[in-house]
Amino acid sequence: MGALFSRNLVPRPSGIILAGGKSSRMGSDKASLTWGDSDILHRQLTVLATVCAELIVVSNELRYIRFPAVRVVADRYADCGPLGGLEAGLAAAQPGLCFVVACDMPFLDAGSVSYISQAANGVDAAVPLVDNRWHPLYAAYQTTCLPVIRSQLKAGRLRMSELLSIVRVRTVAAEELLPFNRELLMLQNINTPDEWKAVRRL
Repeated sequence: MGALFSRNLVPRPSGIILAGGKSSRMGSDKASLTWGDSDILHRQLTVLATVCAELIVVSNELRYIRFPAVRVVADRYADCGPLGGLEAGLAAAQPGLCFVVACDMPFLDAGSVSYISQAANGVDAAVPLVDNRWHPLYAAYQTTCLPVIRSQLKAGRLRMSELLSIVRVRTVAAEELLPFNRELLMLQNINTPDEWKAVRRL
């Protein structure tokens, strides 16, 4: 990792949790799934608070958040999936660097958040790529991505992969994240009750 991991290189990012999905395959709100003595959303907020300058939750549902100084914002482009949530979060954040995570990723790790965020210094985004699969919802984005994101939303081009093909992306390889977790559990997300049972066993 070397000097790149020094937290003094770039400002602390804004932390954005995307919790506006419909959770149709899960059948219940994923952000509210029990995790320890709390839930996934509050576990993520606790982790992000250690490395982020501000905390934002993007949600289209009313949420009771037992955590100080968290702003909750709704999608500004309805029914546009993660890209719409990304736009809402970046628009609400202070100009500059943001770390974005989906609410169904319970193994969020502070060290990897800082590392990925610093990797976005000088580019538009830093996104993990593991086994030829992008992880755009565990990634860092500059708020300068907003014009491109809005152009895509207005044109109905909602794929996150298309955004990554347009902006300047720093690829974060799997090897770079192994020091934070050998199984790369931070990239594990939950979509179904069976996946939730498997994750809880971990």
